[in-house]
Amino acid sequence: MSRPLAELAEQIGTVSDIYARNYGIDRSGDWHLLKLQEEMGELTQAYLSATGRSRRPAGDAARAELAREMADTLGMLLLLARKEGIDLDAAVDEKWLSWLSKEAAS
Repeated sequence: MSRPLAELAEQIGTVSDIYARNYGIDRSGDWHLLKLQEEMGELTQAYLSATGRSRRPAGDAARAELAREMADTLGMLLLLARKEGIDLDAAVDEKWLSWLSKEAAS
């Protein structure tokens, strides 16, 4: 990505604030986690369609919808991490990118 996840989360958070204000959505409690789960369901549906495993036709429109649902899912994950005070950049470094230094050392 072209920017740190924390910066992206702040920008998405601003959009989420606008959305919540415009539609009167209460995002307290477990809302972020539940919304992430909802987006995962939509991502799964879009994936099945894009890969020709649903009654919806596969093609360019299905691929575009898959990309939008991936963006929704990532956005909700970033918002959940921000709400919980999780530094995803650091977590990715620790969980995934640490393997690069381990591999280089071997």
